[in-house]
Amino acid sequence: MSQENVELIRRVYAAMSAGNASAVIESVDTNVEWVPDRRVGATPIRGRESVLEFFTDRASMFSQIEYEIEESWQQDDRVLVFLRVTGRGAASGAGFDIRIAHLWTLREGMLVRGEGYGDRGEALEAVRLRA
Repeated sequence: MSQENVELIRRVYAAMSAGNASAVIESVDTNVEWVPDRRVGATPIRGRESVLEFFTDRASMFSQIEYEIEESWQQDDRVLVFLRVTGRGAASGAGFDIRIAHLWTLREGMLVRGEGYGDRGEALEAVRLRA
């Protein structure tokens, strides 16, 4: 299978790191669904505008935020990425460095579903359970 889906995901995170939401919009299906990590306490979010708003609101809490893909795997129409997210809080200026995972489903070159995982082991388990 080609690396097109992985490359699309790489471009999305590069755009997010640059704060360029308009570059992300063209890669997101209008009916996309985002399922945040259960620790966030948010329910699934549906629709391109709502999902982008979720990520934009989260990013606004930081004066600096960068996404680095440490590892990625493609399985059929899904891409699992292990992310290192670094930055500084807007109010406190405190730095952070976290490692999380996102599982994306793509269809015809568009993101149609995403799932966030605060625990990488849970993300790997989710992929195995649905394989």
